[in-house]
Amino acid sequence: MPISTLLEYSLPVTAVELCVVWMTVHYILEPYAMPKVFGPTYTEMDIVARRSLTNHVVSFFLKVLCCCGAYAVIEVFIVKRPLDAPVQALHGPHRTITIGDFLAFCYLTVPTIYIFEIIYRANISLVSSIHHVGAITINIMGIIIVLSHGQNGFLAETEFKLILIYGVFEMLFEVFPHVAVILYRLRRDEPAFLRKIFLIASCGIFTGTLLEQVAIGMFYHQIWKRFPTSYKVVGLILHVCFMAAQIHGGRVCLQIAQKMAEEAKAKAQDPEKGELTAGSEVSSLTEVDEDEAVMEPQQVARVPIIIMEGPGANKGMKMGGAAHAATTRTSLDMGIPRDGVVSDADYVREPDRRAARNLKETSREELLDHSSSDKWTGGLAS
Repeated sequence: MPISTLLEYSLPVTAVELCVVWMTVHYILEPYAMPKVFGPTYTEMDIVARRSLTNHVVSFFLKVLCCCGAYAVIEVFIVKRPLDAPVQALHGPHRTITIGDFLAFCYLTVPTIYIFEIIYRANISLVSSIHHVGAITINIMGIIIVLSHGQNGFLAETEFKLILIYGVFEMLFEVFPHVAVILYRLRRDEPAFLRKIFLIASCGIFTGTLLEQVAIGMFYHQIWKRFPTSYKVVGLILHVCFMAAQIHGGRVCLQIAQKMAEEAKAKAQDPEKGELTAGSEVSSLTEVDEDEAVMEPQQVARVPIIIMEGPGANKGMKMGGAAHAATTRTSLDMGIPRDGVVSDADYVREPDRRAARNLKETSREELLDHSSSDKWTGGLAS
C-alpha cells in the first residue's frame, strides 16, 4: 500500500495551509492578538521587528502541531508498525486514518513553516535563507522520489523516513528559540530570567543536534549498503550544512545569554544603570534562532543642526540665549533623550526628520532676529 494519499496532493495541502496561516495572521494576530498580548512592546516596533515577532509566534504553534507527529514516529521507528497501519488512538469512522497519513501531514507542514517565513519576514539573513530554501528543496525532492516509485519499495520508504528523522529534531528543538524570543519581548526588564531562558534554549539546540547525529548515524548504518551512492554523497553534504546551521543557532543563543548576564550584573551593582541598559535592545532579535548578532546598547548622540552663512562662518561661533533655547527645543522635539541612549522605538523616522527640518527653518529665523552683526545662524544639539 502507498505511504499516504496526502502525498499525491502535496501542492493543494501546502497551499491550503499557507492560506489558513496567512488569514490567521492578517485577520487575528496582527490586529488583535499581538497588540493585546505584547502591548506597547509590539505597537511601538517598526514593521521589521513586528513581522519577526509574529513569525516566531506562528512558527512556535506550527512546530508544536508538528510535534504531535511524535506519536506516529514512535510507532514506526520503535514499535516497527508499517506506515499503512491505522492509528490505534482513533476509533469509528476516523479509523481509516493511517500512521502514514499522520506523518504525511507533518511532512507537508514543515515546508509551510519555512515558505511562510521567507515570504512574510521583512528582513532575513543569508544563513536563514540557505537553511530554509535547503529544507524546502529536500522536502520537494523527497516527495518526487516517493511518488516516482509509487510510494512503495525500499528507496521510497527510506527517503521518507530519513526526512522524517530530520524533521522530528528540527521541530522539537527549534521550539526553544521561539519561546526565548517571545519571553524576551514579554519580560525584557528581567535580564537574570532571560539569561536562564537563553541558556536553556542554547542547551536544547546543542542537545537536539547531538541526538540528531546519533539517530541519523544509526539509520544510515541500517540502510548504508543498499543506499545508492549519489544519495549517500548528497545526503552527507546536506547533513553537514544543517548541523552547522544548528550549531550556529545554539551559539547565538549562548551569546545572548552572556549579554543578559552582563545586564543583570550591571543592574545589581547600579539599579539606575541596569534599568537603562535593560531598556535598550540587545538587538532586533529578528533571527535569534539562526543569525542573531549581539550588539552593545546603542549610544546615539543628539543630532547637530548647524547652518553657516556669510563671511563670518569660519571665524568661530558664539551662541546667545535664543540660539541655545532653539537648539534645546530641536533636540527635545526630535524625541531624542538627553542621556543619548535610545531603544528601537526611539530612532528618528521620516516624520521626525521632516519636523526637524521645519524646526531648523524656524530656528534660523529666530537667530537672525537676535543676530545684528554676524551673518550666520547655528543650532547645535550637544
